[in-house]
Amino acid sequence: MQFDSFDEKWMKANQEDIDEQLKNRAFSDNPTDSFEEWRKRFLSRVEKPTPPEAQVDFLQFEKVKPHGRILSWMFFKEIHCVAIKRELGIQYFDSLLNILSLPFYDVAALTKLELVNRSNFEGATLFARKIKFNKKTGWKDELYKPQFPIYQQIKFTLDPSTNTARYNLVYQPAKVIDKIPLMPMKQNFLDEMRLWCYDPDIHEAVIVFNGDRENFRMLDPMWIVNMSAKDISKLFRHDIFYEDKDTLQALKFQRVTCYCFYRGIHAGSTWTLKH
Repeated sequence: MQFDSFDEKWMKANQEDIDEQLKNRAFSDNPTDSFEEWRKRFLSRVEKPTPPEAQVDFLQFEKVKPHGRILSWMFFKEIHCVAIKRELGIQYFDSLLNILSLPFYDVAALTKLELVNRSNFEGATLFARKIKFNKKTGWKDELYKPQFPIYQQIKFTLDPSTNTARYNLVYQPAKVIDKIPLMPMKQNFLDEMRLWCYDPDIHEAVIVFNGDRENFRMLDPMWIVNMSAKDISKLFRHDIFYEDKDTLQALKFQRVTCYCFYRGIHAGSTWTLKH
């Protein structure tokens, strides 16, 4: 199931309104009348999205979008892919070898980061070791060699300092998944939620529970759309804790939560009934 991407266009256009409502929100499961009026007002600004059924499987992915510095990378057995989190987005790969379609400098950056592999999939761990070793040896193993640029001469131009031809460095597009996979989420499991915070080391949102219950982690803010209405309401009523340097990344989780809460987006929702 696929529906229109809302992370960029709508979130940027309404960021000030979202932040204002987060500051002034009532701490209850249901929005007040003023919140409902605000919700109707901003809903009239945008086109009605295609309604999903049950939990969503995929989101639209923009290939040409720049992604910035790599923050972390993880293997997910549940959605059968590897995710590379960057400052401006997340890239998903359905094959370990497809990661090598990235430019060599991106793969070199991965070798400096520990692969998060909570499912302990041996193949993913071995792959991380292989590319790290191959970098140290100068990328001699062709099987684990990343993409290097092709030098393409710029026609009818010369470098005035050397009087020689100029070249562009050309890279082929990385073999990322066209549709962003969304994690199947637990339902109605946040009753004992204590707080949530942003992990600056792995760059995930971490939900902490009362007692000895294991923490719950989310890499991608967009996974929130697959949570239940009750759980989204619970997240909405809690501010996420973060360090100042992680403000941009942490507030993505808070803003998506606010977006879903006011638009009535959750697992099993039908958007047309809410509009």
